[in-house]
Amino acid sequence: MALQNSLTETQLQTRRISFLFDGIKGFIEQIGVVIIIILTVYFVLRGEMTIGAIMFHILLFNNVSAPIRQLHRIYDEMNDALIYSESFFQIMNSDHQIEPSGSYKPENITGKFEIKDLNFTYPDNELRTLEDIDMVIEPNKITALVGLSGAGKSTLINLLDKFYSPDSGEILLDGVSLEDYDTAYLRDHIGLVLQKNHIFNGSILENIKYGNPDAFFEDIVEAAEKSYLHEQVIKMPDGYDTPATSLSGGQQQKIAIARMFLKNPPVIFLDEPTASLDAISTQQIKESLDAIKKDRTVVVISHSISQIIDSDMIYVMKDGRVVEHGSHAELYEANGTYRKIFDSMAKSMNLSLMTEYI
Repeated sequence: MALQNSLTETQLQTRRISFLFDGIKGFIEQIGVVIIIILTVYFVLRGEMTIGAIMFHILLFNNVSAPIRQLHRIYDEMNDALIYSESFFQIMNSDHQIEPSGSYKPENITGKFEIKDLNFTYPDNELRTLEDIDMVIEPNKITALVGLSGAGKSTLINLLDKFYSPDSGEILLDGVSLEDYDTAYLRDHIGLVLQKNHIFNGSILENIKYGNPDAFFEDIVEAAEKSYLHEQVIKMPDGYDTPATSLSGGQQQKIAIARMFLKNPPVIFLDEPTASLDAISTQQIKESLDAIKKDRTVVVISHSISQIIDSDMIYVMKDGRVVEHGSHAELYEANGTYRKIFDSMAKSMNLSLMTEYI
């Protein structure tokens, strides 16, 4: 929080100086024109200049001041370029691993996560995000994380994917501390589909291929078919060469899912994977996800009943803590936090009314 306040104050100070400088520059330009008009009118009245000389001197002043304004603009752009390039080249010259990385690379990953006494606080944040988390994610099963917004579900996914390190406690993957794993190797074996995924400035083909750079065109098409994107792509004039940034939000989400099919990892993290899709696309993607979930370790975060009800284990989170866990039937019968969330989901969908027409 202190760092954020400092950055905000620095940005405000920069803006104040910029507005002041722009104001002074604009005032000098305008007052210069006024002075020229007054002087030329004076000389015209004395008969030393013609009336046309007024416009001549104004145009002359503008021609002289225009390069100065252009130099100011170039100077601003150069400063911005230097600031951004400094960070860019720091990343490019880094040793590919900004965060601490271990060296452990097993032959295969089954995907059993054991989380013990986990605590985590985001940098420069006084409030703890996760507290005393104990959890076991069994391999080849579906584990759902349920809770209201801000409960810490996505944060836990970030820790499992080694984007952050916990303040205390430990995370074991197949009995080995997550910190001991080679970070690049770990992420090569994890498929991640978020609510909003990054789409690069390239073609659909290039964006899907990001899931596996060594994939052949036939593999990319197969992944697109599984994510129900292929039929839409072939109807486009440029097909798979169509810029991915021109697609709708739902189509871009299907690209992210196609990447996962292409990557074919043993561990899958799904964070609201169908949030940007319409009802038909959601059903199509659910069928695809159901197929790829088999014999894999899956952790899913969703506010959709269909995504969580068939999970093998459900962990209910509230204010950064695990308050309940069990199967859907067990949690519903317990009449606790999960039942309140589940009933709210059902009411928001008007299930009682919808079932009358089925």
